[in-house]
Amino acid sequence: MAFYQDIVNIIPAFLRPNTRPLIRGWNRLEGNPKKNDFSRSLRAEIRDPLWMLSRQWQYGEFEGEDAGSPISADVLTKHYFLNRYAIDRQDARAYSDELPLEAHVEREPIPASLDTQLLLARFITRHLRKNLNAPQLLSAKDWLKQNYGVVLNIDTLLHRESEQMHAVAMDKSFDGYAVLTDARAGNFDAKVDASALSVTVITGIKNAVGALPGYFDSLFAQPAEATDDAWKPAYMEYQFTAAAEDEAGAKTLLSAEQYAQGHLDWYSFDIDNKASAVLNDRPGELITAGAAVKTQLSFIPAPVSFGGMPLPRYWEMENYKTEFADVTAQTTDVAKLLLTEFALIYSNDWCIVPFNLETGSLTDMLGLVVTDVFGERLLISAAGKGTDEDWQRWTLFNLHTTKESDLSDHRLFLPPSIDKWMESDPVEKVNFLRDEMANMVWAVETALPSQLGYGISGHETAQRIEDSETPVPQLFHETEAKVRYVLGTDVPYNWIPFVPVHNPGSNRQIRLQRAKMPGPKRYAGKILDHPAPFFIHEEEVPRSGALVTRSFQRTRWYNGKTYVWIGKRKQTGRGEGSSGLSFDQVGEVKG
Repeated sequence: MAFYQDIVNIIPAFLRPNTRPLIRGWNRLEGNPKKNDFSRSLRAEIRDPLWMLSRQWQYGEFEGEDAGSPISADVLTKHYFLNRYAIDRQDARAYSDELPLEAHVEREPIPASLDTQLLLARFITRHLRKNLNAPQLLSAKDWLKQNYGVVLNIDTLLHRESEQMHAVAMDKSFDGYAVLTDARAGNFDAKVDASALSVTVITGIKNAVGALPGYFDSLFAQPAEATDDAWKPAYMEYQFTAAAEDEAGAKTLLSAEQYAQGHLDWYSFDIDNKASAVLNDRPGELITAGAAVKTQLSFIPAPVSFGGMPLPRYWEMENYKTEFADVTAQTTDVAKLLLTEFALIYSNDWCIVPFNLETGSLTDMLGLVVTDVFGERLLISAAGKGTDEDWQRWTLFNLHTTKESDLSDHRLFLPPSIDKWMESDPVEKVNFLRDEMANMVWAVETALPSQLGYGISGHETAQRIEDSETPVPQLFHETEAKVRYVLGTDVPYNWIPFVPVHNPGSNRQIRLQRAKMPGPKRYAGKILDHPAPFFIHEEEVPRSGALVTRSFQRTRWYNGKTYVWIGKRKQTGRGEGSSGLSFDQVGEVKG
């Protein structure tokens, strides 16, 4: 009784008209069927108008607005194309979509590895074999081997297959990449003219080497200049700017500041419209603006449909492709709730107006007029109007603008990017991970580029380096001590340290600087091969880490031409790690 009295005292007075507890109950009204057969009831017969009106009221159809269905849509657009590309905004160059944008951004010089040397040597040999007889071919190959022989490369000793191929190449072939380098520099003709070879052999060699640059350029997409490198090592991302120019000369700057996922799309770009944003052409570069194209088309809107979509008529049964009864959405599953609401309530309110855009175009929607079944013509405005920072506005496929308090930009950008491509196994892979115990970041080279053009295990290579080193003899004095002092432990050779250092002029912000373990230089790949001091921004290596890979990419472009290039990609890492590095340790002396 005391417990009941406590409960009563807690309840406010206006909620308890009396002191006795109330018991409420609900009963559901159910029909009392007169027959066991429900066939007629399930047929949903329509001969009773009152029944139909009651069903419409039950489904809420009387709450709907009087609106007509669209029967035609008129669209007026204006689009213009990319005509500039710049890594440095003071050095913009003309851009043509003959080369995929990914290849234009990611491409890097093909390394002069052993497989590249032999690839070019085989091309020269095939060309000589077609134009020279056997004795002449032998003398030409001997001269090339003497002047462009394959030199000893210490990196081949880290990989057995590379070592074996290197030994064969030194005996049987020559360095075709060195021949290409001399040919591009204009030094090859003078060297071969000064030889004691016959005129026929000299002519054959010159013809073969003359075709070598074109052959090599047809195989790989490479930057024309060393400065054409959009990779920013401190961010481990690509950064570049493209621009589209209309007929009035106004440029729209499309900035890609954080491209590292390997595929470019509209969401990789932002419209840089700040007052300080400028793009200057390279001196002497003549870039013309293409004429803007206006297009006016009329369409018949097609209703949106999907599998399992609720049908608009009561007596039609939906298919079983989508089972909405199995949708389990919590109150925090906003995306799932919105999708379910669209599918069940508003799905028949959407129509598709098909409109094809050209690749590489920036399209401005000048007007969209919809005519309904009542003959009314409505001018449809963009749903995402307002300031770009307003997070409550609804928009899709629109680019973000960098100017503060700027109105949203509703132009559609379709970059000239690839749709499908082939990617090789990683030629190089570096795993950046945090080591909280050592208070530093490690760059673990899990895959290293070999001299044969493919990646090899970084762990096995590091172990082979460690085994090949000659240990320094250590002199110990006889002692009865049971413990010994260790200044610091060692880590595998493929673990490269990055230590935190202060940013210039800051006592709080830090960045990561590549450090060095005792001994010779350890990193062997291209990703970490940058002049010292080499820094990486601290936020680029989160707690989950970062994984950077280099691999060959191959695609076929719209003109039927095949492009092959080497590109980098950054992905989410595999979490934290521990190197086991420790200092000032006291350990037991093992007899």
